Amino acid sequence: MKKTVLALLVASSALFAQEVEVRNLDRMKNMQNMETALSMIQKGFLFDNIHVVTNGVKDLKVTALHTESFIKEGVTKEGFNTLVYAHQQAEDISELADRVLTAFEKGDRYSAANNYLQILSKCLSCHQTVRSW
Repeated sequence: MKKTVLALLVASSALFAQEVEVRNLDRMKNMQNMETALSMIQKGFLFDNIHVVTNGVKDLKVTALHTESFIKEGVTKEGFNTLVYAHQQAEDISELADRVLTAFEKGDRYSAANNYLQILSKCLSCHQTVRSW
């Protein structure tokens, strides 16, 4: 009986560890994709290339949809729901990405760059709040 309980405990622990590992890999891959998209936007600014900016914005918006990979489980002691916060930040990032593209298309490079900086600010804010940096 003790061996059976121990075997079940070990098996469930191993399954839980795999789930956490997969979630961490998803988070890392998603963050890498966001970083790549942001780099692409920046590269488009530097080369004054609308196509590169457009592709970066498109990739960023797609990646931002997957905020579930960013989240720590549950609600904090203070009642703060990290999932809701991350979703809101992702929506804001998506909206700002549209503004980057619109401003860049109009030739307003300064507004595009300012919106890009606001995206970075949203990223840092989310990292500090959700990821406890």
